[in-house]
Amino acid sequence: MATSDLKSILHQQIDRLQDPQDVQDLLLTVSEFVSQRTNIFSETPELLTQLEKVLSSSQVTYLTPHDVVAKEAKQWITP
Repeated sequence: MATSDLKSILHQQIDRLQDPQDVQDLLLTVSEFVSQRTNIFSETPELLTQLEKVLSSSQVTYLTPHDVVAKEAKQWITP
């Protein structure tokens, strides 16, 4: 379904709301959603630099595979 179709359906649903509290709740929910999406996906130069450093480090540093960590963790927590 196209984005314009989805937006149209969303507008229709909003127009059906009668209770002001429902409209306010929806506004808060949508505002939080948009805020989270914006914060999560903002690619600042600092973030990109940090990601490049981590990637470089992971390529030259020994990393412990997940299954090894899981096995060791079970040993740590088993009496």
